[in-house]
Amino acid sequence: MSKTETVVALGDNAEAELKRRVDRRVEIVEELAAIKTRLDEFKKEDKADGFNDKAIVHAVKMRTADPEKVLATLLLEAECKLYRKAAGVATEIDEAEKAVRKHVAEVPEPKPKGKGRRRDDLN
Repeated sequence: MSKTETVVALGDNAEAELKRRVDRRVEIVEELAAIKTRLDEFKKEDKADGFNDKAIVHAVKMRTADPEKVLATLLLEAECKLYRKAAGVATEIDEAEKAVRKHVAEVPEPKPKGKGRRRDDLN
């Protein structure tokens, strides 16, 4: 029996069951769309209140992760901090802020832009 013959031979019971299953999935897809809309609203509210979305997403991932994953992430972060320190990269916020201030102070002022070189600059 071919696939076409099998589908035709399903009968009324199979048709009703297939409709039930399709309806069930459609309902779930609609629920997911509603949940996504709610999540987008929460993200907008968080941003308006001054919260960092990336930090919240990270916290949610860590909270919903299994304990082994949390441990692995924390160990990696500790190892990265050790490597940054060995490489001479700031490992604390105050060190990084100090490095930024130093870098900004060392950056030369941009040269003024003109329409071109003046005739007396050519000599």
